[in-house]
This record gives sequence, structure tokens and C-alpha cells, in this order.
Amino acid sequence: MNKNILILVGGNKNQLNPFLIEGGKLGLNICCTSFSELNYFLDSSGKSVSLKIGEYDLKNFDLIYIRLVGRRFEDASIVADYAKKNRIKLVDGIYEKAQFIRLPLAKGLETKLLFEANLPVPKTVFSSLADSKNLGKNLGFPFVIKSTTGKQGHDVWLPKTKRELEELLNELNERESSGERFIFQKFLKAGTRHRILVIGGKAVAGIARPTRWRKRFTKSSPQRSALIPMPIEDVNLAVRASNALGIDIAGVDILVEDKTQKRFVLEVNSAPMWASIKKDTGLNVEAEILKFLMNKLE
Repeated sequence: MNKNILILVGGNKNQLNPFLIEGGKLGLNICCTSFSELNYFLDSSGKSVSLKIGEYDLKNFDLIYIRLVGRRFEDASIVADYAKKNRIKLVDGIYEKAQFIRLPLAKGLETKLLFEANLPVPKTVFSSLADSKNLGKNLGFPFVIKSTTGKQGHDVWLPKTKRELEELLNELNERESSGERFIFQKFLKAGTRHRILVIGGKAVAGIARPTRWRKRFTKSSPQRSALIPMPIEDVNLAVRASNALGIDIAGVDILVEDKTQKRFVLEVNSAPMWASIKKDTGLNVEAEILKFLMNKLE
């Protein structure tokens, strides 16, 4: 009997169409939809809740893959709770460990967990903006400032001068007053960043691409390219990092320091964009993910 797989996204469900195409080739029963179609109805007739996508109860599905939460944290928490109570398998596996784990993890927590798992991360300070004025002694100057909730490379700054730092801190004060937090990291002179795609504890593809601030310290301009074969150091770090966070499908960013060639895990993206990986390596990412989901159902 065929198993039923639900794939959810916190946005336009049309981006999931490649999964429908590849699912058809594999003979899978795939439903791709948005959290916006999630609904339930409570009345006085009993305590049983039927959580549905459109007209279909989530109990009809054997596995739910949450591709991207976006801003749908409340919806994702409801799905995770319902799935666990009804023994529906969840991907990423981190959702099964608690009532609900917010993904992506805030960078302050993510970096701490990676460090505690003995993974190399840039020297990092989690503190207030006011304290950052004295971080030059520990991190050197310039140092990187990141919002802990920034996504896809947004909300990251590298002030060139002390004056730029002061101006930036003044701009960010209001955001901090509203509850936003920031981390501060040592600036590594790395002209290349490696993105390794991990699916189910296995590194399946990787690309190299130039870093944002490479022109601050070098005139060389590395080109984006496929990592074929992937360096064993990258493979090991990427798999360890995704396992440390309990993330099944991850894009792990690794900085390669120019002078020492040392690797540092910069970020583990739980909802990675993979268009560049598909283009540069030729990997059919959706097919690989669906094969992993099939194995989870066995």
C-alpha cells in the first residue's frame, strides 16, 4: 500500500511543484500545500480535534515534511503537536523532540549548540549592543554583527571604522529595545564559502562561492563552482553540524580561512535554497529528498 506524504511551505505552494513532478516519477502519493490551508473546528461534541489541510485530515498522511516555515510559526507548532499525538512522522526530526522547535534556530542558540558539539565556529560573543563597544580586545576590529533572527544572509554588518560602528549601533538600538538580539563574531579572512547540502545525515552535493567581504583583504575573485568531489573536511563538518542540531535537510555554510585553510561552520540553514546547487552540480535535489522521505517510511 502506498504511503501518503504531505509537504508544507509557509508561502506560495507553487514552489513545491518540482516535488509533485518527481513524486509522480517515483510513484509516490504527494500532497504539496501551504500552511494557509490549515484549519480545525472545535465544538462541544467531544474533545477530539480534527486538524485538516483543506478537507483532508492530517491523519491521512504517514509523513509530513515542513519545507519552509517562513512566518508561520503558530501553524507549524499546531502541525507538530498534532503529528506527534497521532504518530505521524515529521521531517525535520527536530520537530519531534519538543512541543515545537522554532526553525530556523536563532543564531545565538545555533552557534552555542555547534560550539558545545565541538564544531569549529568563529569566535563569538552574545551580548548587548552597549557591550559591543569594547569587543575589539576579544574579536579584533572590524568584527561582524548579526541579528540572531536574520535569514538568507540578511541583517549582517561589517563596519569599516569605529565611526561606522557607532552609527550602526545607534540605528540598531531601537530594534534591540523591541526584543531583537545580536551576536558579534571575529571577522575571518576567508575569500571562499562552501555550501554543503545534507539530506538524512549524508552530504549529497556542495558548491564554492565567493564571500561577501573578500574585497576588504584580497584582490582575487574566486568563481562559484561545484565541489566535485567534496572535500572530506567539508563533508564531515556538514554532517556533524546538521546532526548536532537535529536537522535532516540542511544547507551548511563553511568558511575556509585563506591563510590557514582552517574550516569554520558559519551557519546551518534548515530551509536551504538549492537552485545554485542544482545548476552547478546537476543534482536533482527534490528527487533526493523524496527518496529520503521514502526511507523514513520503511
